[in-house]
This record gives sequence, structure tokens and C-alpha cells, in this order.
Amino acid sequence: MYLFSLRLAGLLPMRKSLLLLSFIASFCIFAEDVSVKPAGEGTAENPYLFDRLENFFWLRQNILEMDPEVPVYCKQIKNIDASATQDGGDYAWQTIEFNKHFFVYDGQCYTIYGLEPEEKAALFGTGYFQLKNIRIQGAEGKKTCSLAEILYSSPEKKGFLENCRIKGLIVGSPALVSTVSGSDVRIEDCVVEADIENLEGSGALIQRFASFGPCSIKSSCFKGKIETTNTSIAGLIYCVYLFSNAAVTIEDCYSDFEVSVGSEDVCWFAGMIQLFFPVGGAATNSTVNIERCYISGTLKGSLSANSKAFISDAPSINTLNVKHCYYDETMNLSDDYAMAKTDEEMKQKATFENWDFENVWDIDEDEGMPYLRCEVPEPFGMVALILLLLLKKLGH
Repeated sequence: MYLFSLRLAGLLPMRKSLLLLSFIASFCIFAEDVSVKPAGEGTAENPYLFDRLENFFWLRQNILEMDPEVPVYCKQIKNIDASATQDGGDYAWQTIEFNKHFFVYDGQCYTIYGLEPEEKAALFGTGYFQLKNIRIQGAEGKKTCSLAEILYSSPEKKGFLENCRIKGLIVGSPALVSTVSGSDVRIEDCVVEADIENLEGSGALIQRFASFGPCSIKSSCFKGKIETTNTSIAGLIYCVYLFSNAAVTIEDCYSDFEVSVGSEDVCWFAGMIQLFFPVGGAATNSTVNIERCYISGTLKGSLSANSKAFISDAPSINTLNVKHCYYDETMNLSDDYAMAKTDEEMKQKATFENWDFENVWDIDEDEGMPYLRCEVPEPFGMVALILLLLLKKLGH
């Protein structure tokens, strides 16, 4: 009707109108709606049940039409082959954008395999998220997604990441989440085994962490390679912003990395956290407690003279407590907070004073450094993933 009206008004020549109509008809014929509504109703009692890639496309199309004040619950019920995203077209992957919805996704330790974005992207965008038991396994040699872009949290809508795993190649973004903001935030039992390329002004797990109240990061780690250029990076978190009454707890975490800096560049580096930043002087009541963490790895390329093994810059914090934290002295960096240990000492249980090697940590002495018990894969999940990969190979 709109085109017909333009034609009557003489604003669209006949030939151009016919060409435009032909293009629209062709698009309608060849464009495919690949979305599939999952079973369930999206409630806590009857969540949406995700069992295929097309369910995520349905979520992208419909989430912004849902009332942001009504929580949306989803549960994954099988391994999902997302390798169709590698071909682009109708299956081209883009971040699922939210409008600060309260959104709960329980992956139940099933795997999303082969998810590849066209550009830098995450699985989920911005919201009050509770993301748990999620597994993202990138295809070999192909980039995959980070977990989320912005995680909000409040006392009423508590946001958290729990028991999540990411394996693969990440390009240009932290592996877990770019920004965390709020109070009552909890990140726990999250393991990343990834190579990150083109990382700039970020940590390997989180870029910005803004604390307005009690927040915690526990039993989480990064293992992998980081490639960067003339910028600043950190092994876990880049910058922690402290607002009034911020209370940040970081416990039982580590980063084991291989950092490569461009041959003619200089990187400002910190093994764990680059910067604590009190916002506008409002952080006079803020506290930061860091316990039982360690840093190890290799550094290739030029580093700034301000680079540190553990924490680079922590000005004007009312209370900063760092206890029983260590770093491998072979990194050839100094630090004002953690204790340097030899490579041999880092492979001995006795080095790690007051660490819980019964429930949280484990170590194969003389062979490797401590690792988190939550890193050990679930037997069912491993068997299911192997079967998925085998079936995919046989399908070819």
C-alpha cells in the first residue's frame, strides 16, 4: 500500500517501483525464519526448555517484547550443536539483546558446541542475569562467544554467574562478561580455558567491575593465551570501580597465562587486577578482601615499567586486605601485595598456607600448580560431548 501511494503521488517511477517490489518478493521467498519456540512457558515452575539452536533465535526475536518486570526462566535439556552459525546467512549469530530483564538460564551442564559469531559478540547481552551451569565449546580454530556483555545486580534482582565453562578462541573481549555493575553480585565456579586475541584495556575474565555493595568472585580461573598490542591488560579483571559502601571479596581464584605483546608495542600489565578506582572519592567506606589466589605464566614482548605480578594500582582504598596470595617469580615482575615463590615451590602443597585442599583446591605435587576442584569435568557432560562430536564427524 505504501509503495502504491508513492506511485500515485509520482514520487516513485514505475520502473523503480517494480524493481523494489521484486526485491521485497525475493526477500520474502528466500529469507528463512529459523526461530523455533521452545517448549514451556518461561516461568520458574515451567521454564522454556532449550534443545536446539533455533530456540536462541526465537528468544532474540521475542525477549524485547516481554515485560522486563516479569522474570524469564530457561533451561537447557540437551547438548546443542550450534555449528550452523559458522555458515552465516540465516544462522548468523549476534548477541541476544535484553532490556535489563531479569533472566535465568540454567544450562544443566549441557554444552553449546560450535557457536561462532560474525563479529565480536556474546551469548547474552545486558540484563539482570542468573546464568548457571552453562558450557560453551568453540569449534577448533574458530572464534566463539563470551558469556554476556553487561551483568546487572541489585538486592531485589540478584545477578550471578555460577558453574560456567568457556573453551575456545575469543576475539577482542573478555571471556566471561565485559561489565559487572551493582551490589549482591556473585561469580562462582567459573572456568575459562581460552585463547584471547586482540585484547585491549581488559581482563581475561572481566573488563569492568563496578561495586555498589557486597560482591564476590570465588573459585574461578583463566587458563590460556592472551595476545595484545599497545594497551593495558590483566590476567583476571581490568578495573574494579568502588562506590560508597562497596565490599568486594575475591577468594580462591587464579590465572595461568601466556601473554604475547606485539613486537614493537609496550603493554601495561597486571597478573590479576590492573586498577582499583574509587569513584569520585565516594569509596571512603569501601573494602576489598583478596585471599588464596595465585598468578603464574609467561610474558613475551615489552612491558611497561609499572607492570606488576598481581595488582598494579590500588590508590585511596580505605581497606585492602590481601592474604595468602602468591605468584610465580619466573614472571620477573615485582608486586606489593602477593608473595613471590619459585616454580618448584608453586608445585608444593606446603607453600599455600591456609588453603583448603580437601574441598576447594587440589594439586599434583611436583608436576603442576594448584587447580580448582570445580575444574574437573562432570563425567556425564564429558561423555555426552564426546558422543556429540562423534556423531557430527560421522555425519560428514
